[in-house]
Amino acid sequence: MELADIADKDIWVSKFKCLTATLEDVACQKAILAQNHKWSDIENLPKQDKLVFETWNTIPNTYINMKKYAFGVLSIFGSTYVCEQVFSNMNYIKNKHQSRLTDDNLQACVKMKVTSYSPDVQTLCTEVQEQKSH
Repeated sequence: MELADIADKDIWVSKFKCLTATLEDVACQKAILAQNHKWSDIENLPKQDKLVFETWNTIPNTYINMKKYAFGVLSIFGSTYVCEQVFSNMNYIKNKHQSRLTDDNLQACVKMKVTSYSPDVQTLCTEVQEQKSH
C-alpha cells in the first residue's frame, strides 16, 4: 500500500526522477573526468550512494515499511562489495610467497589494505623528540 501511495504522489515521483537525473549526471561527469585523467576531481563529485540514502531519508516516516525495505536492499550491495573486497585483498596478501603469515599478521595487513587511513605526518613529526648528538 505504501508503494502505491508513494507512486501516486507527484512530489515523491518527482523526487525520484530528480535523483535519477542527478545520478546519471554524476556518472557522466565521472566518465569525462576519468577520460581526461583527472582522478582527484572524481573524488570531489557527490557520492552516488549518499545521494540515494539522502533521498530515502527525506521520505516521511508514514512510509516506514517502504523505507526499511529500501535501506535493507541498498545495504546488501554495499556489504557484499566490502566482503568481496576484503577476501580479494586477503588473497593478494597471502599468496604462495607469503603463505606463512600468522592470522594476526594477516589481519593487520588486511586492515592496512582496506582502510583509507592517512596519517598526519606533520603532526607526528612535531611530536617526536629529536635525537641529540653525543
